[in-house]
Parts: sequence; C-alpha cells; structure tokens
Amino acid sequence: MQKFKPLLIELIWLGLILNATVLITIFIFGWTFLSNHFDIRLHETYFTISSWKIVLPLFVFFAFFIFLVKEIRHQFSRKASNIIMLIAGSILILLIATINKQVIISEMVYFGDVTVYPPLSAMNETQMKKAISPAVHVVSNSLTVIQFIVTLGLLYVAFKMGSNKALAITNGSNDNNNTTNNATNNISRPPKAQAPQVKSVEKTNK
Repeated sequence: MQKFKPLLIELIWLGLILNATVLITIFIFGWTFLSNHFDIRLHETYFTISSWKIVLPLFVFFAFFIFLVKEIRHQFSRKASNIIMLIAGSILILLIATINKQVIISEMVYFGDVTVYPPLSAMNETQMKKAISPAVHVVSNSLTVIQFIVTLGLLYVAFKMGSNKALAITNGSNDNNNTTNNATNNISRPPKAQAPQVKSVEKTNK
C-alpha cells in the first residue's frame, strides 16, 4: 500500500483540479454548460460544441501549471508528479496547436471575405493574413505564446529529472566507494597486539 500511496495522492490532486475546472466553466458559461452541447453566439451565428471540448483543454492547462508550481519546492524529485507533468504538457501542446488551427479556419470560413475564391488550399500567406481579422491574430498569437511557455516548462522538468537522476547515481557511486574503502582499510589494518596482562601480587606484611 505504501508503494502506491504517492500515486494515489497525485490522482487525488487531479480529481480536485478536474472539479475546480468544472466549477470555473459553470461560473463562466452558466449551468447550461452541463448539457451535452454548448452554444456560442458569434456574429449572429451559433457554434454548437461539446462541453468536454472546453473542459479538457482547461483541465490539462490547470493540471500542468498547478503541478509545475507545487513541485518546485520538491525540486521535481517525485516520479509520479513528473510523469503527470510530462503527459499533461505534451497533451496541452497538441491541444493548443489544434485549437489554434481551428480558430483560424473558423474565422476564414464563417467570417472571412474570401471564402469562395480562392479556396483555402490555394491561398498564400499574404491572402490568409488579409482574410483573418485582427482579433483572431491576437488569439492565435496568444495561443502560440502559451504553447512556447509550456514547451519551456517541459524542457525544464526534463532537465531537473535528468539532474536528479545524475545526482542520485553520483551519490550512490560515492557511497559504494566509501563502503569499499572502509572494508579495504579494515582488512589491511593489522589487529592491535594486546599487551600482556600482569597480575599484581599484593605483599602482605604479617
């Protein structure tokens, strides 16, 4: 049981973060968010998306940064937390890249001025920039900055894990060397000769 206790603690942390994420989304979007689909109205157009597509990115985002902050004082020495951070960070990078792409395509398809001709596949970079509104540029650049920060966080965690592993190996080698040296000294050191014990004889005067 003691072996799985660290993992159980981290799973409890994940459960708390998930509950907090759901409460935050309910506070922002209202109780209707609990339904299977959620409607977002933009430019007199309704977008219907599944609720989990909002909860999942937020949950992974909160999980990664909360674990990153709370493990600083432990110097990233706990294996379970490090694995959770690496998985969460990798998933978050993929989600941000997907969301960034979907935001740009949605803007061009639904609100852009060049949705008919030329087609998206035939657009060059200049035409794509003209087809996207400045607000979408801000959102896209913000997502890119977050993705860059998450990547730096993953690199830092990996670096600390490698440093802790190297330090543990070095300490283990030093302990083994000290033990070997002590054993060698004990073997090579000759035993101390014991001085002969002389019994003192008390002379008694009669």
